[in-house]
Amino acid sequence: MWDLWRSVTQDFFATASFAVVATETYARGLQYFLQTEMGLPCKFAVSRKPGEKTDNAAVRELVKTQTPLILFGSYNERMYLAEAGSTGPMRAAFIPASFPGAIIRRHTGTPFMGYSGATYLIQEVCNALFDALFHILPLGTEMDKVDPTLARNTDATATPWDDQAQLRLHTLIADQPVLVQISVAKRLRDEAEQQARVEGDGPVQVAHVNRAGQLLGLSQPQGEPA
Repeated sequence: MWDLWRSVTQDFFATASFAVVATETYARGLQYFLQTEMGLPCKFAVSRKPGEKTDNAAVRELVKTQTPLILFGSYNERMYLAEAGSTGPMRAAFIPASFPGAIIRRHTGTPFMGYSGATYLIQEVCNALFDALFHILPLGTEMDKVDPTLARNTDATATPWDDQAQLRLHTLIADQPVLVQISVAKRLRDEAEQQARVEGDGPVQVAHVNRAGQLLGLSQPQGEPA
């Protein structure tokens, strides 16, 4: 487990995130192990308790507004994740951890128990991190559809940027997991420059970065500066 944990994925753990909706033992155990011991930030942890009705509407809202990179839960949470769709450059991963929905993944039973369970969880988390990277990287066929770099400007010079626009760009990128920041930065910069070119030959402004962020699912609509 430590060989895997101390690989390149350790750089991503602190900025990735997870959430869990499961029976109290699983919810508390996963939150403690992954957040306290492994350093993976927890977006939310909801416990299903015997004799108490789970507020599914509240869980649905959490999945939509605080979408984690990895979601542990039941068939319900998987549906909520599908309903939320892709709200950013990453596709959240789902890992079964509760009923309704099978969590029995191997013949020895529930795979969360003991040291082997800890190993299983680290493996699943690391796989999910690399899946996130896979989904953010463009396919070769998609890259062929992008305008040539020379089309950026007729004199082949870089599109100028306003200082405040640069700050806004860095702020949006900083909110993303380290795992995908390089890819997100390129996509955001390219889209902002495209927005600026559509409007004229002026520098990239904060409004262009905001619109680019909205198109890529990185930010919510907000008022543009006068």
